[in-house]
Amino acid sequence: METPRIRIDEVDDICVLICYLIYSLGCPLSKEQLIEITSLEDAVNYFTLSQAIEKVSGHLCDETDIDGEIFYNNTPKGIKAAKDLGATLPLSVRDKMFSEAVRIYTRDAMKKKGSFLAVHYIRNADSCTVGITIMDETTARQKYYTAVTVENEEAADRIKRKIKSDPKAFAEHLDKFFQCTD
Repeated sequence: METPRIRIDEVDDICVLICYLIYSLGCPLSKEQLIEITSLEDAVNYFTLSQAIEKVSGHLCDETDIDGEIFYNNTPKGIKAAKDLGATLPLSVRDKMFSEAVRIYTRDAMKKKGSFLAVHYIRNADSCTVGITIMDETTARQKYYTAVTVENEEAADRIKRKIKSDPKAFAEHLDKFFQCTD
């Protein structure tokens, strides 16, 4: 049985989704990142998203210029909206959009640092999600991405330290693990 597609059409619901994503990640997101996150399975119409971004700006979210790019961060009202209304979004929407947000945030952080591996974790209400991205050093394209949910920050830090202690060995391990020998 195929899972039904996600679709959010109401501007107010998209405003809540924006606040929820920023709150859940604990970091600001740019318009481009929000577009990419919500384009997963064509969940949100681009023009409706633009209306929602305009609506939250200055009220639920503040704009911050980081290296010439505008990022959105929740105001206290945006945090309240994320906490109070985030649960009104279907769980499947929250999970899929959050997973995509972790993937995009991790990928973009890695690009800024110019490395082939990035490991970031994000605190959730009762766990941590560790996002791991590995780029192919030859093609500079994403080779692997995985997200692991662990019980707390201590476990997330342990995973992050272990991978960062020998990133080449971790990448080689994945290559060997996924190598097809048919």
